[in-house]
Amino acid sequence: MAIRAQPIKALFQRMSRIVREVRDATGKNVKLMTEGEATEVDKTVIERLADPLTHMIRNAVDHGLETAEERVAAGKSAEGIVSLTAAHRSGRVIITVSDDGAGINRPRVRQIAVDKGLIADDAQLTDNEIDNLLFMPGFSTATEVSNLSGRGVGMDVVKRAIQSVGGKVSITSQPGQGSTFSISLPLTLAVLDGMVTNVAGQTLVVPLTAIVETLKPTESDIHDIGEGGRVISIRGEFIPLIDVAQLMGYRSEQTDLDSAVVLSIESDEHVRIALVVDDIQDQRQVVIKSLEENYGQVAGVAAATILGDGRIALIADVDDVIRRAATATTAASIPDNLTALAG
Repeated sequence: MAIRAQPIKALFQRMSRIVREVRDATGKNVKLMTEGEATEVDKTVIERLADPLTHMIRNAVDHGLETAEERVAAGKSAEGIVSLTAAHRSGRVIITVSDDGAGINRPRVRQIAVDKGLIADDAQLTDNEIDNLLFMPGFSTATEVSNLSGRGVGMDVVKRAIQSVGGKVSITSQPGQGSTFSISLPLTLAVLDGMVTNVAGQTLVVPLTAIVETLKPTESDIHDIGEGGRVISIRGEFIPLIDVAQLMGYRSEQTDLDSAVVLSIESDEHVRIALVVDDIQDQRQVVIKSLEENYGQVAGVAAATILGDGRIALIADVDDVIRRAATATTAASIPDNLTALAG
């Protein structure tokens, strides 16, 4: 394990040189901030991540940041900031490349896509859909060919390279405030601190970093809401209550809460839900094995592991579980319905 898992520091250090090169080529005033350099990733992933990360850093400086004059005119500091971070979350490693530039010019991106025939002129697209046009083959916002851009090698190449190691990439952007590209990668070999739980006869490991607290629910804490929905009151806050076994298809009916245990978990976006499990076995470190590489992508599951007694356990993808729970129970509308309960 010590041989396979390596800190991402060496890769981040290479990006400092890339930033200096692009800064000299564009004349822009830019500073690179890094965080999480000690995050360990499988060495194969690190090797295959170098090219796409280089492309993203170049894009952040070349396309994302404004010139010093434009930044000062917009009320910003003359020096632009590009941030590169890495962290372990939900059994995966998350690498983000963000800048504090002008953000994505969505009207221009949409028009370029129309001009290139990538979308219909009357297509109705959300902001997120417009942002994702950047990943389409042949898309480029460069108006002229340079050493940095305009050569027809766009973000679609970056996306394919990341997908080739079982990863995902997403964009968030705020006009005038900058853009963030997030890469979610599997850990083909890593150690995770997890809570080993029993769910309808299946063993499920929940990453310890996502668990806020565990508790035994009482009948007075549980409230029915909507059609089949439930919330639990934890320290004065109402949180959607989800039977993880029902959500993942292990059983069709909600479990009896008399003997159940509730895990209060929080996603990367600070969204909280409460997961119902049958019981907690113990807390331990487990070696992560990629399901995407050996089997395929499974909804709600980040990876798998083999426990000391030979049993196979799935490792929950907390963010995906929360997204699926929100879809299944329309959790987004729950806070609007809690006034009566709070009263």
